[in-house]
Amino acid sequence: MRLLALIGKELRTFLRDPALVFVVVFLFVVHPYQSAAQSSQSGFALSNYPVAAYDLDGTPQSVAFIEKLRPPYFTLRRMVRTDGEISGLLDRGEVSMVVVVPEGFARRIHRGEAASVQVLGDGTYSPTSQLAGASVRIIAQQFAAAQGHASPDQAKLPIVDARFRMRYNPALQAEWPASLDMLFMAVTLISMLLPAAFIVREKEQGTIEQLLVSPLRPWEITASKIIPMILLTTAATLASLGVLVWAFALPIRGSLVLFLVATALTVFSMSGISLVIATFTRTLPSTMILAFMLIIPIQFLSGSVTPVEAMPPLQYYLTLLSPQRYYLNIGYSVLLKGASLATLWKDFAGLVLVGGGLFLLGARRFQRQFG
Repeated sequence: MRLLALIGKELRTFLRDPALVFVVVFLFVVHPYQSAAQSSQSGFALSNYPVAAYDLDGTPQSVAFIEKLRPPYFTLRRMVRTDGEISGLLDRGEVSMVVVVPEGFARRIHRGEAASVQVLGDGTYSPTSQLAGASVRIIAQQFAAAQGHASPDQAKLPIVDARFRMRYNPALQAEWPASLDMLFMAVTLISMLLPAAFIVREKEQGTIEQLLVSPLRPWEITASKIIPMILLTTAATLASLGVLVWAFALPIRGSLVLFLVATALTVFSMSGISLVIATFTRTLPSTMILAFMLIIPIQFLSGSVTPVEAMPPLQYYLTLLSPQRYYLNIGYSVLLKGASLATLWKDFAGLVLVGGGLFLLGARRFQRQFG
């Protein structure tokens, strides 16, 4: 009952603060909508885009074509052996594109006929997918031109046609990834900012000392700051998804419950950082400044700005410590791919481990300072 009373107090305090309510509404509703409305099809240059290849021809020409999928633009992660592997690789996010070289590829090139290759792309982030598809087409044209110059019959110039098929986002709706990226960032920022803001405001008003001398246990005080944030963030996330579904026909192909569980775990993870912030700052403005400063490296390490595959080795390993990296992969996979827990269990395990470590770090420092 004491914990429920504290949770109720925190929720009432939040609702009575127009500035914090405005920040939450803006980040969860206005900003995702605005980002989707203003999104364009322009993207970043390709760098080590992860691909797999399925060689059904098994000839020197098909091997030579696959060898073109190399750095700096592509990274050939693996060779596919069966048809059933393709969907699993794309669903799990192990690769973002699969290039299928059909049987008879070399024979058609030798005859000067059109030789087609099938390209299956992950369309959850449409600008990069478009760049990848365009790059494969250029590689196909250059490969065909080279084979034509090597042919004894110069009158028959071969053609390699790269037929690109986008999965998960076949119409290349750029507003889907743009709005989801803003929603995921809002979850991370709010869950890191609000608990710290509540604690620092208690310090400013001198009520933190009253809580410490009350019969409340330290874990009850900590839980009273975290549980309201999980409830508020989950409700705000549902509201934001409702707006995006209504405005941009955003599909929700997977389990909404699974996505909300991942959201709650992310809030729990970022609350650990929030508790650390609260022990370093003394005023609400300094708390907000520090939170906004920390969101920049967290956002870069999540893979939303630069794919993690394109990062230097040290930076790549640092992404393993970022809860948002796992949250982004879960969010895109559940909402746009319809992935299940069986596919995403590694990301959930990483979110639980990293989140638990961050929360223990923050709770320990908080209880040392105020316990």
